[in-house]
Amino acid sequence: MTDGRVAGGDLRDKLLARIRDHREEFEAAGDRAEELRTLPPDTVRTLQDLGIIGLKTPQELGGTPLDPLEFCDFIEELGYVDVSTAWGAMIGVGCAGMAGGWLPDDGARRVFPAARPLPLIAGQLQPRGTGRPVEGGYAVTGRWSFASGIAHAGWVIGAFMVTGEDGRVMVFIAPKDEVTVIDNWHVAGLVGTGSMDFSMDEVFVPDEMTWDRIAPPARGGDLFRQEGLLFVANEVPPLCVGMARRALDDMTELAGGTARFAGGKTLSERAVFLKELGRAETKVRAARLVHRDAIAAAWEATLAGTGASPAQHAAVHAASVFAVETCAEVITDLFRYGGGRVLSLSHPMQRHLRNALAARQHVAVTEENYETAGRERIQAAKNRGD
Repeated sequence: MTDGRVAGGDLRDKLLARIRDHREEFEAAGDRAEELRTLPPDTVRTLQDLGIIGLKTPQELGGTPLDPLEFCDFIEELGYVDVSTAWGAMIGVGCAGMAGGWLPDDGARRVFPAARPLPLIAGQLQPRGTGRPVEGGYAVTGRWSFASGIAHAGWVIGAFMVTGEDGRVMVFIAPKDEVTVIDNWHVAGLVGTGSMDFSMDEVFVPDEMTWDRIAPPARGGDLFRQEGLLFVANEVPPLCVGMARRALDDMTELAGGTARFAGGKTLSERAVFLKELGRAETKVRAARLVHRDAIAAAWEATLAGTGASPAQHAAVHAASVFAVETCAEVITDLFRYGGGRVLSLSHPMQRHLRNALAARQHVAVTEENYETAGRERIQAAKNRGD
């Protein structure tokens, strides 16, 4: 990295090679994660050792941030190999990046001490709590859900509404040992992600461990000049694209030896399946391109110094919904052709289906994003006088 922005293509290529080199380990981790309901500790260490946690952390704090499209390449490839591993990496990268980019200097020195591994942070930015102003900070109370990877984290990230200040939302970082982790992750999909709840009851959080959710970044280059939701908009969609690509490959492998009736045609000989397979691949490619086109436009606006427009923001978030729902639809449609054998817990297609449907529930890909895009289109028409 020489321009103070993000790492170049060499790092991307090395990361993709490292993922492929560790494919057997990550696939085995996915099996173990289903039993543990979180990633195995040794897999978390591998992610740290490979330098993955710093892919959105500012360089001055020890990170090697990728540009948004290169990060799509990385998380898509890891999603292809194993979704539990990819989800854990995605959350670790995004949470560390948010903390690294926006924490005040004193807080950043505390969370990112020199000559230490980058921190593991878990949580979410929905304002599920309240912060009562007290001398030097806030007394925070609340309960936050879906803190993926919290079993391995040393810190939590969350958001709260400031008491007495209507509409003001603050983001905070707190040591995990100051919160209560609630072991409630008993779910049907994304089982191996360890996305448990945590709660706080009047826990003191100093000012230097908080920032206003709409504040500009405290450090970092162009990557950190993106608005917070845009900063993480290249995470869940490419992961789901990788998962859908893997489902396509798994069903293609299954097709040559699968017939619904003894002596009948195999799937690979049935025109209806061949049509579905070709259609599915085209849909995944389309979803991938629509999302990446929107990400690229917003990134170009950031590099140009203008920042993404409201219309570009809306396009990114609508494309995110489209990518995730399209991948889920493809996996669901392909699953039907597998017959009874794909119901087995030992078959990869049942895990793809469960994970795809769970990913579609993520708050970042709510259908309300389509409403925002439609509203932007109506407003644009009014501005043109249509």
